[in-house]
Amino acid sequence: MITPILLPMLLGNPAEVVFPAPDFDRWNYGFNTADGTRGVGSTFSAFQSGYPFDDRDGQVLLGFVTGAQIEQGLPPRAYHITSCRLEVSLASDDIPYDSTPDSWQTHHASGEADADDGRPTHLSGVAFRNGWDGWSFGEDGDFGEVMASGVRNCYPIDFDDSGAPRDISNSVTQEFDSNVWAIGVTDEVAAGEIIPAYAELTFAVDVNDPDIRCYVRNALAEGLLEFMVTSLHPASEPGSGGEANYPDWVLKENPLVELGVTSAASLMLTVEIVPPSGVVGDVTGDGLVNVEDLLATLKAFGRCPCCDADLDESGVVDVNDLLAVIAGWGV
Repeated sequence: MITPILLPMLLGNPAEVVFPAPDFDRWNYGFNTADGTRGVGSTFSAFQSGYPFDDRDGQVLLGFVTGAQIEQGLPPRAYHITSCRLEVSLASDDIPYDSTPDSWQTHHASGEADADDGRPTHLSGVAFRNGWDGWSFGEDGDFGEVMASGVRNCYPIDFDDSGAPRDISNSVTQEFDSNVWAIGVTDEVAAGEIIPAYAELTFAVDVNDPDIRCYVRNALAEGLLEFMVTSLHPASEPGSGGEANYPDWVLKENPLVELGVTSAASLMLTVEIVPPSGVVGDVTGDGLVNVEDLLATLKAFGRCPCCDADLDESGVVDVNDLLAVIAGWGV
């Protein structure tokens, strides 16, 4: 049994908080008729299938309600994230291990060849359309139009070079390499070898990326942190005679989870909460406005989403934030 970490341990002290199972896990696939009750969710691609489906067709949504262990409702910059990783169990026994990103060109017959066996599995953020959000979508929200591409109500995102969220469902068709947040890795096998069934793959989220870090901070402020597992393993229609080895991922409803044979997806966060002091111009949170705040503001100058020096929460540390430090100087 995992003992919850109490909030006071997080105040001013980094602590690892463990979420042993998701509150929401869902096979985010248009023809899934058992939302919220399936034991596995598959990830695969429909690229060049001849059907109007997304490149990342089979997806797995993972959602963790964080508010019971990490106080929600604070400004996003109050959450200092040191690390974020997920462990997800693979139910399949026929998937070659690949931990390196593959360019979109390797999926085109006329493009460059894939340099290694297999396809990696990606972890990314989540966004919604048509009035849905993480709380309302949950495990049984409306998928959206099935026989169409790029329109599902819940979909995986990255951030483009300007920091704007971007739907990556059709990155191969649209010919761009997505900025994936993590690739599943394991030390149980070498590259190209078959991953054993029920092995856990670890996804270490790149919280050093300012946009990804801001996504996590905003999610903790809201109390719900969600990720999407996708891959571009080719799929074939049942009964077509084609060979399709694509991953099946263990969901929390899997009977083998209850038996202890395998585990539901888990989330580990190392977090420190530094609430704003309320003092105008205090960047460091110590209740003072002095040279330390000035230096921190100058260091962060420029686009800096959710960072401590972004006092007006504009997504940019600029002259307005610098003036706020000057206005509060000596307090």
